[in-house]
Amino acid sequence: MAYAGRMWTKLYVISGSLAGACGVVLGALTAHGLRTRLDAAAINNLETASLYLLVHGLLLVGIAMLVEWFPVATSLRLAGALVLVGIILFCGGLTGAAISGIRPLAAAAPLGGSCLIAGWLALMVFGFTK
Repeated sequence: MAYAGRMWTKLYVISGSLAGACGVVLGALTAHGLRTRLDAAAINNLETASLYLLVHGLLLVGIAMLVEWFPVATSLRLAGALVLVGIILFCGGLTGAAISGIRPLAAAAPLGGSCLIAGWLALMVFGFTK
């Protein structure tokens, strides 16, 4: 089981770090490079995606540390998986719609947001059980 725990730790650290880096890049592009090329709604979506990438990237790294200490805690692995899927759907949907102009891509955001909420709640369950 220790090996499986290590796999989850690596996945969440790498994914969280990548999310954080993407959040910084997206924030910089929004502030400096894309502001004159996109409409206000698209800029707002990119700023929101940047913020969520940064916050939830840190959350994933924190979950990774907890998984390392509690490798058999199913609620932790579930929390991390939900947050990872939430980042992809929420931030990916908003970013894809803003940059490509294909507005239906943003339809993934509500499902992604629900996954993020569920991830936070799964982390809360872990807190109650430990």
